[in-house]
Amino acid sequence: MTGIIEKIDALLERPRYLIDIFPRTVPQTDDRRYFEIEEYFQKNRGALNEKFCSIILKLYCYYDFWVSAGDEAAKNPRPEQLVEWICRCFEGDWRKRDYMNIILPGCDAMMILNGDDLYMILCNPDQRLRELAAQLAGAEGLFFYKAPEP
Repeated sequence: MTGIIEKIDALLERPRYLIDIFPRTVPQTDDRRYFEIEEYFQKNRGALNEKFCSIILKLYCYYDFWVSAGDEAAKNPRPEQLVEWICRCFEGDWRKRDYMNIILPGCDAMMILNGDDLYMILCNPDQRLRELAAQLAGAEGLFFYKAPEP
């Protein structure tokens, strides 16, 4: 797992896609209602957590994973370990949840699951991975689209 931090940093600079509860980025409004809606979804996210877990586990059937979760890291962890790390992302206060990075070395891509986000990020997916991620997101009632440039 040598060089995982450098690999993560490099992939963060690549094009990003989102697996999201919304079909596109929500525009800002003067009344900031999105933030009230976000807080509602954050406090009631059990089904969303299951959807994210399901997508990750299904992708794991197609790709090798290098996982970095807090201070722990593993190549192709046992499914039980992967689920434990995913669940850890959703524990505690929603403003202080954990995150994990999953590198897919076979296609030089990375998935980021951050427990305080209502979306997952997919960095540098090739065409095959984009198509599969879109299918899996759609099957879970979620949306897949290119993230806006920062």
